[in-house]
Amino acid sequence: MEIIQNRYGNDRVIEKISPTKLRITGESIIARTSKTDDGNYTMYDFEGGPCLTVGGKIRYLGSNWEITKIVPEITGKEDLSMVVLDVKL
Repeated sequence: MEIIQNRYGNDRVIEKISPTKLRITGESIIARTSKTDDGNYTMYDFEGGPCLTVGGKIRYLGSNWEITKIVPEITGKEDLSMVVLDVKL
């Protein structure tokens, strides 16, 4: 697990949940997303960051991972956002 901060100083928790999946959780009232016509997410932007895109990179525990898939998760809490990323090195 690694904790990073967005540009407003809010924590984002990144955890590895499988060899090819990362989960990012953090306080965010608004999250912007973008999808293809097929309904696949191509972008997920937490309030204050990070902005995640398919094909983009995310740094986790000293490695740069490429994002191959984005799946938002429902948290049941109004001010908490969560997303699961499929990644590869």
